Amino acid sequence: MAGIYEADQVAKLAELGDTIFIAESEKTPFSRLLKRGNKPVQMLSEWPVQKYPDRAFAGQLDGTDLASFEHTNRVKISGYAMWMMTAGWMASRLANLTRTAGVKGSERAKQAADDALILAQMIEKQLLSDDDTQAESGSDPYTSRAVYSWLNPSAQATLPVNADFRPSSNCTYTGALASFQPGNMETILQACATAKKGAVDLTEYAGIELKVQMSGWAQRHVEDVNTAQALQKYNINISEKKLMRVVDTFEFDAGVVTVFPSWYMACTRGTGAISAYTPKSGVLLDMDMWELCFLDQPSSWVLPPQSGGPRGYHDAVYILRCHNPLGQGYVLTNT
Repeated sequence: MAGIYEADQVAKLAELGDTIFIAESEKTPFSRLLKRGNKPVQMLSEWPVQKYPDRAFAGQLDGTDLASFEHTNRVKISGYAMWMMTAGWMASRLANLTRTAGVKGSERAKQAADDALILAQMIEKQLLSDDDTQAESGSDPYTSRAVYSWLNPSAQATLPVNADFRPSSNCTYTGALASFQPGNMETILQACATAKKGAVDLTEYAGIELKVQMSGWAQRHVEDVNTAQALQKYNINISEKKLMRVVDTFEFDAGVVTVFPSWYMACTRGTGAISAYTPKSGVLLDMDMWELCFLDQPSSWVLPPQSGGPRGYHDAVYILRCHNPLGQGYVLTNT
């Protein structure tokens, strides 16, 4: 008697996966690690900065009185906050009634959760851009000054940082990535340490190609210049049977740099897409000098449903504050 086989079955249920597999990272390390400052009360934030002045040390004649007195000066740094909003989410009426592969709950919940993550990525990209600050005017919205603008050696277009508190041009590197060598990092750190009058301890958020370039500094080369070639490219961990070419901490006379890779560096403002600068650039920061302040924390808003279905958006109002840009720098290159 013949049995029934799998190929003979009819009206079989379709197999649906329980997970949507997304290749992209959901991590936004820079904004997550920034200190949270006090809530601003105005879109314009201002704070004082100071450094100690140089004084003559020629000595004093006996019996002389001071004819005048000096004092230490403070100057003001300021910038505007900005309102960041997503493009919003919507799930149609019928989409909420039907089951989709990988969506364990409702389509509405999935779209709202995705929109919240997208807001975090938008903020991360803006913080790591070269946006200058600006007040709302006509078609131009409020904009918070971003990292590359805060560290610009030249005067910014709006509310420029006082010249005495802008990093020197030696704190930046804009040449070809292949030419970025330990000597260039030493130049940056020496300029940073000179401004701080002390060795620096910086955190670098670096595009992946910049990170690889720096890890390659640990290579050894043969001495014969006629046959120069890489003699060792990897560290070897015999016990774990592992080849490694990773260096995360770089120590120089002028300071220490700890490097974290970033995939959100210097993205394209109009589209949010990565740019030619993204994998090759990086920022060297004293994290004690930065804070992210929210006038309104990232929030979820659900709008009244219309005939098409439920909808909503996410937004936040924030400012990136750099307490004092001195002693920090960046690498910015697309070649």
